This record gives sequence, structure tokens and C-alpha cells, in this order.
Amino acid sequence: MSQKETVVKSITALDNGPKVLKLYMEMCAKCGTCATQCPVYYGDESRKYNPPDRSDLIRRIFKKYCTISGKFLGPLVGAGDVDEAELQGWVDRFYSCTGCRRCATYCPFGIDNSVITRKGRAILDQLGLTPATMKKVIEVSLKTGNTDGASVEAFKAAISFLEEEMKDEHGIDIKIPVDVEGAEYLYVPPSGDVLVNPEATTGIAKIFHVLGMGDKWTMSSLYFDGANYGLFTGNDADMKKENQNCVEITKKLKAKYLLMGECGHAYRVMKMMMEPGKWWGDLPFSIINCMEWTADLIHRNKLQFDKSKNTRAVTYHDPCNFARSCGIVEEPRAILKATCMDYRDMYPCGAENWCCGGGAGLSAMDSLHDFRMKVSGTKKVEQIRETGAKYVAAACANCKRQIIQLNEYHKTGWDVGGVHDMLSRSIWIDGKAANRKEYEA
Repeated sequence: MSQKETVVKSITALDNGPKVLKLYMEMCAKCGTCATQCPVYYGDESRKYNPPDRSDLIRRIFKKYCTISGKFLGPLVGAGDVDEAELQGWVDRFYSCTGCRRCATYCPFGIDNSVITRKGRAILDQLGLTPATMKKVIEVSLKTGNTDGASVEAFKAAISFLEEEMKDEHGIDIKIPVDVEGAEYLYVPPSGDVLVNPEATTGIAKIFHVLGMGDKWTMSSLYFDGANYGLFTGNDADMKKENQNCVEITKKLKAKYLLMGECGHAYRVMKMMMEPGKWWGDLPFSIINCMEWTADLIHRNKLQFDKSKNTRAVTYHDPCNFARSCGIVEEPRAILKATCMDYRDMYPCGAENWCCGGGAGLSAMDSLHDFRMKVSGTKKVEQIRETGAKYVAAACANCKRQIIQLNEYHKTGWDVGGVHDMLSRSIWIDGKAANRKEYEA
């Protein structure tokens, strides 16, 4: 099958596909509202970064092959054919969208250009044009069970190190159970929260310890990473395979709850896509997010904190997948307000937040570093600076990487970490918080 035939077949399938996506092909009024709310277009008002113009790469072909007006009037109604010479250019166009869905929040018709972006990326994947970095991440994840390619031995060594750190902090043993069959909770964070920025994981471990539930939870040495890059490349088979691995290990360990970590897209795929879609039928366990779980414990006065351990001004970056796609907005704020002395919100925030500029997997692509620093991340730098915060909490490994790099590039002087990091530093265990000098203001 030629490239043109592949593209046409994929796009014409929309005619019998999800009604909402078909409506996106027909409804855009080209009013420009979405462009004014796009973090990429905010950073560079080039036509190639205009959301409707990017979506028209798909829309024009749909109109030509699937509408009467397009078949007969062609360019007069915005219809056009596939130009194989332009397909390489599609890579730059569809991988310049952060998939943040802010456009859908403000579009008068609710058009979600990120859905069209994912369709474009799916076509590129079929053509073998997915960027090498993205393909590599998925290959590594499917082979090793995590996007970092860490072995079981490396994971267990990291866990031992974290247990030693917690003993240094509190003078007592706080365990992180591994591969315990029959534990009530299976905790699955992004792998970065074990190997790179692990305080979110120590925060979770400390909560279980305080609750007297140190033997009621576990992690898996085989699948300790909830990240799912199949969502970003548009490859449904890869997305479902990664998801299935996590589901199967939860079943194998006979956990009652799958406790997802600070990873918005992992939780979105698991809770908002897989569960209602019944990809694997009815599940013998419940899916919850760690921030909802912790916020509920705080609300019920199950945890105590020493806020003096976190005196610096703190702000929270709403990961797009948590705030817009999962409705998790107030819970991380409840945690930060309970654990920090000076919490400050960005504006706008919550479901109206601006993307960090590294969404939809872009933060993993070093080839896009300058684009992310100078274009897609421009608004986020402005937002954080306006708060005067010195610590940026981001409940997403991709967001953390992007904001850390924004900090380095723009020399802003922030520290960047997770939400449960602040909890780990201030939670009371045996009447006192962690003893770590570098955590002091």
C-alpha cells in the first residue's frame, strides 16, 4: 500500500468512527479563539503553529473523500488531496502540538485539536515516521516494563537506597514492600519517581507507615512505571499493551486498589480510557490516584505536618492530563497547603492552566529542546515568575523535566519537584518531621 493509500484509508475511516471526531472535521469556524489560548502559538504566531491550520492537514483530506461538497468543489470548500511530498513536514507540525487540550476549553464548539493531533501522529506511526526518540521510549518500556529501561536489580537497589534515606531522616525503618502478593494497594508511579525524583515515593511510603499500613501495600519490580507513550504516538496497540501489563500485574499480586502515582497521562489512560472502555473486561480492583487518596486522609485529619520544613514560596503547576482530563485540581492544592507555609497559585490555573510546553511527550524529545525553551514554554515561565515562588510542584514526570530545563535555560532559580515531595519533608513521624538540613529554607 502506498503512503497516499495509507493516509486516505486512515482518514476516511473517520466517517464511520467516533461521532465527535467526525464533527471536528466539519465544525471549525476558523474564528481563531483556540490560537489565542494555545501555548505554542503564544510563543510564536507562525501559521504552522496555528491549531486549526495544523488540524486542516487532516480535515482537508476528510472533506475531499467523505463530503459531497468536497468531492465536487474541492479547494473552494477547503478540500484537498494527499501530497506525499508534504508528509515529512507533518512530523514537525503534529509534534509541535503539546496535546494540552486548552483549545477545547475555549473553543465555542468544543473542538479538541489534540484529538486530531493524535490522529495525525497515528498516521505518521503507520508510515514509520514517528520520531526516533518516541519509538525508542516505547520499545524500551515494552521490553523492560519502564521507560528508563531499568532492570529489576536496579529497581530493587533504588528501593534499598530510599529506605536508607528515610532511616537517616527519621531514625527508624520505613519499608517500601516489593512484589508482595495479597497487599491491598499496588503503587504504580512514573519510573522517574523512583529513579530520578524519588521523594514522591518516599512520601507515599511514609503515609503508609504513619497509618500503620506498612504491610498493606507494595510495588512491583516488573512494572513500576505507569507512563504510557502509546497515548502520545497514536499507536493504540502499544498503548493497550503497556496498559495491560499494569493491569495484569495488579491482578497477579491480588491487590484491591491500584494506587496510581503522580503521572497524569498514566492515570488518564487507566481511569478515563481503559476502565470505562472495559478494554480488559470488569476489573477485580479499584483505580485511585495518590493525590486524591492523600487529600482525603488530610481532610479526615489522619496526618500531621511541620510546615516549618517548607518555608519557601511554593506554587503548583497543573499537569494538563490531571486538571483538564481527569478533574484533579483541588487535591494537590490541599496537600501543598497542609504541608507548606507559603502556597501561591498561578493565574490562570486548574482546568484553565497553561501547559508547561512539554506535553504529549515533547519533554522527552531533546531534538525539540530549543522549541520547548523558546516557544512552547514561554507562557509557563512567565506564569511561574509572576508568583514569585521558589519551588514549583508538578505532579508529572514530563512536566518536571520540562520545568527543570526551563529553569536551567532561563536561569530562574526555582527548585522543581513533586507534590508528595513536600509531604515527605514535613510529615510527622513519631512527633517530628524529617531531619534534612537541605530541606530548610
